[in-house]
Amino acid sequence: MRYSSLGDVALANPVLDGLRAASPDAQIYFATKKQYAPAIQHHPALTKVIPLNGSGFFNFWGHLQEIRAIKPTLALDLHDSWRSHLVSPFLGKAKVLVYDKEAIRRRLLVKKIAREPSLHTIHKYLRVLEPLGIRPHLKINFEVHVSKKNQSFIREFSERRKISPTQMTIGLGPGARWKTKQWMPERYAELATRLVEDYRCTLLWFGSPDEAPLIRKIQNRMRGTVLERGICLAGEYSLEQSIALLGRCELFVGNDSGLTHLASGRGCRVVVIYGSTTTSLGFEPWGPHSTVEVANLPCRPCHPLGRNSCPLGHFKCMQDLTVDLVEGAVKRSVRRSR
Repeated sequence: MRYSSLGDVALANPVLDGLRAASPDAQIYFATKKQYAPAIQHHPALTKVIPLNGSGFFNFWGHLQEIRAIKPTLALDLHDSWRSHLVSPFLGKAKVLVYDKEAIRRRLLVKKIAREPSLHTIHKYLRVLEPLGIRPHLKINFEVHVSKKNQSFIREFSERRKISPTQMTIGLGPGARWKTKQWMPERYAELATRLVEDYRCTLLWFGSPDEAPLIRKIQNRMRGTVLERGICLAGEYSLEQSIALLGRCELFVGNDSGLTHLASGRGCRVVVIYGSTTTSLGFEPWGPHSTVEVANLPCRPCHPLGRNSCPLGHFKCMQDLTVDLVEGAVKRSVRRSR
């Protein structure tokens, strides 16, 4: 069970690798909110996703009945939330293992009382398997799988948009759930313009349907032709299709959000921009990546997840991140990948 959010669901994929290796014939189900299912549903070990459709008592009750009907023998609670706790009484005689989200340690990091960073979320998830005698390999693979249908979709999309196989493609994700995790739109516009000028690349803009206006605003501030401003996928393509298209990108630039984890899981080299959060909280991208952040800013991190506004009013964690800094990280990342 892991009900939210997008990045957290995606990071559960290695747990399924561990279960499949230990019990190849097991039936494995994954309970999550319907909107996040594409981040996990095509893992080859899964028998089925049990989606929670919407909110409200009746939707949750139907979800509980579907879980109870499979008569599980083992349940892994990768959320440790009120919702996952409510499921437990409906699990019958199933053995329940709950992961330690290290909530206290993360809050102590915010309070500047603790210095030892929190374990990466993937490591915390995999520790749930240890009572079963399942230990991770030295090299932990993190992959977000897509269906064969969506692999074909990538080719069709590239042909329709006239993106050649040798064309460098860069993904950008300027949104995030919390405002203090969002780099400024005008800086994304300048960075994107420079990327096109430097690499003659195709830009793919990723985000939720709600973030489409933000992306359009950024594109309108860019220099160059309409074609050079890239393709806005937000609101035009499904999450499943967007996840597939992340696999078409050589590089992804985004804020500390679920999209950076999806990009990493699709094999992208990632440049992640940190504002109010830090890597010490355990949500760093797993694969090859570079981080851009304001070092030695004593107010960081100011919250384990993010805030709607800077509590001190100066927002230096993002204001001091210049386009030159992010562009430098991109250039270093491109050099390493070639």
